[in-house]
Amino acid sequence: MTSVAAGGVRSGSRSRLLWLALIVSLVLNAFLVGTLVWWVSADRWLSPAQRFQQIGRQLNLSNDQRDAFQQFLIEMRRNGRRMREGNQPLLQRMWGEMGKPQPDLAALDQMIDQTTENRRAFQKSMAGALSRFLAELTPEQRAQFVELAKQHRDPAAARLRHLVGP
Repeated sequence: MTSVAAGGVRSGSRSRLLWLALIVSLVLNAFLVGTLVWWVSADRWLSPAQRFQQIGRQLNLSNDQRDAFQQFLIEMRRNGRRMREGNQPLLQRMWGEMGKPQPDLAALDQMIDQTTENRRAFQKSMAGALSRFLAELTPEQRAQFVELAKQHRDPAAARLRHLVGP
């Protein structure tokens, strides 16, 4: 074998190794970025009840406060289920109406108004339930609850603040 032929084999091997290293590097970087995105946004997949449970664990509640908190969570689930059950048929009817060649806009407006009213009723009932629970807390716990609830509204931002500081 000539030295030119041997150089060509080594060059081809080097080229393949370079491509392989590049592919492995890209895969690892994609995995790292994906893991970071998941870690920063993992709380976004929690239900409101799950987020409130996380907050409740951080408050150092007494037994009576824990009972009040459980009642709040029960009411939140019950009212949320009631709202979903009330809105689901309306949403199905809305999609059915929108699928028609000539949808009845007045009927759509009425269904939208009803789903909005159901949501409004849910929010009002939850404000009352939350107020009853917060009345059981000390002023310090109440302030901590409000701060934690604000952080949990934007969990990715809260995690980034934790990483980089205020």
